[in-house]
Amino acid sequence: MTTIAYCKINEMPTDWQRYLPFLENDVVQRIGRMRKTEDQLRTVCAHLLTKMMLVTTYEMELSEIRFTKDSNGKYQLGQDHHFNLSHSGSYVACAISDFPVGIDVEQQVTRDFSLFQTLWSEEENHLYKLLEQEAFYALWTAKESYGKYKGFGLHDSLMEATIRQDGSIHHPASRVKARTIPFFLAPGYSAAVCLEDSLENVTHVQWAQIETFFREKVGTYEKIDLTN
Repeated sequence: MTTIAYCKINEMPTDWQRYLPFLENDVVQRIGRMRKTEDQLRTVCAHLLTKMMLVTTYEMELSEIRFTKDSNGKYQLGQDHHFNLSHSGSYVACAISDFPVGIDVEQQVTRDFSLFQTLWSEEENHLYKLLEQEAFYALWTAKESYGKYKGFGLHDSLMEATIRQDGSIHHPASRVKARTIPFFLAPGYSAAVCLEDSLENVTHVQWAQIETFFREKVGTYEKIDLTN
C-alpha cells in the first residue's frame, strides 16, 4: 500500500531552525544556501514529515532513517522502503510505499501554457485541453510524478511516455507497470502520485503533530553525520 501525507508550512514556528539537527548535513547545508525563507521552510518541513511518516509506517527508530541519494540524485532509504517528497506554495507532501513511488504537487499559476507543448506526447495533445489551467496542471503533476518514480524528474524523455486519462502509462519502448493517480491537496493546487500498488490514504498532518513527534525524540536521537 502507498500512503500520502501533507502539511502546510504556514503552521511552522519562527524558531524552525531548532529542528535542523534532525536533518542530514547535506540538507542543512543546502537550506543554508537558500535565499528565500519559504524555500527553507518547505525543505525542512518536507524532510521532517517524511522521516516521521517512515518511522510510524514501518515502526523504525528515527536513528535508522538515513537518507542517501541514488545516481540520479533521488533520495532513498535502503532497498525495502520507498518514498518521495514534493513541495510547492504553502504545502509539502510525501508518499511512502513498499515499491518505487513518485509524487508531485504544484501551486497553480497563470502562465502561457502554449510554451510547454514539447513536453507532451502527440496522444496527450489530443487527449487533454492543455491550454486550460486545470488540464495543464493535471497532466503536469502526473507527468512529473512519473518522472520522479523513474528517478529523473521532468526530463525531456518524458515526452516519449503518454499518461492516459485513466492514469495508465504507455511507453513505446517498454511496459510500465505503474500508474498515476491525482489527489486533492487544496484549492488552487494540483497533485498526483505515480505508484505500482494501491493508494491507501491521503492524510493532512498538522505541524503540531510533527512538533510533538520530534520533541519526544530530543535527547534520544543521535544526529546523522551524512555528507553525500
